[in-house]
Amino acid sequence: MKKICIIFLLFLLSIQLFADDDEKLRLAVMEFEDRSGTLSKQLLSDATEYLRGALISANKYTIIAKERQDQAIIKEMKKESYKECNDKNCQIPLGQALSADTILRTTITRLGTTFVIASELIDLAKEATVVGAREKFDGTENSMSEALDKIAEKVIAAYESIQDEENSKSEENYSQNENSNYNNYTSATERDEKRIRAEAEENLRSGRVLKKTGLSILGVGGGLVLIGGILVAAGEGSSNYDSESGMISGGIAMCSLGWAAVITGVIMAPVGAVREKKARIELNSLSIAPANGGMFASVGFSF
Repeated sequence: MKKICIIFLLFLLSIQLFADDDEKLRLAVMEFEDRSGTLSKQLLSDATEYLRGALISANKYTIIAKERQDQAIIKEMKKESYKECNDKNCQIPLGQALSADTILRTTITRLGTTFVIASELIDLAKEATVVGAREKFDGTENSMSEALDKIAEKVIAAYESIQDEENSKSEENYSQNENSNYNNYTSATERDEKRIRAEAEENLRSGRVLKKTGLSILGVGGGLVLIGGILVAAGEGSSNYDSESGMISGGIAMCSLGWAAVITGVIMAPVGAVREKKARIELNSLSIAPANGGMFASVGFSF
């Protein structure tokens, strides 16, 4: 019984970790671009891994493994111009091929005896820099590691603001469009775009609530199963018949309630996660732009 409880708790933990990873931004840490031309390839590679490790340990982003990036370069970037993927023209397509949400580009320049590390976090959907960080170092490995630690702190601190912006983006866009003075806002295409966006936003909110509720019920059910298992085990080891019978009966009842809650949570959490992900895809596929005499709207669907 104890082994079953331990296995069950590990199962619950794996579900929780999977759910947490699903909400994290997928980040690809790109190889450093040395514009100074003075640093060895080994040092640049080590520095890239140092920064990647600092971001992994923060557990804020889902960091794409270096091995997968290398495989994508071989598979997707076969042109001769991509022999070394360390400039923006290569790294943005590489991040898109890796299905990343963002990439972290880092360049190193030199002015006199001072080196400057500059990193930028690029939103691949917008192809625009959302966070920048810049630190100086004197060219030694120790000062370089200190500069990278500071850059990692800035990138990690930016996580919450990026998540908040992503969660509120659809509501802000809707509010701005509602208050804008467009001449032909009531056209059929625009009404469809408005309806689809409203439905997607509602599905996004309800999906999050359903997923979080399912995970909470799952956690409560797991706790009941664990306590019930402990009661059954204690009852089986008791020398008092009345005590043994009561503990076993109570443990079985608690296990039954726990498993019912677990099944409910296992059903609710994935349904909510799927609904939320589908709504994100729909919202990311909607675009709207002003045009002469009105506006232009386009709607994209993923099949």
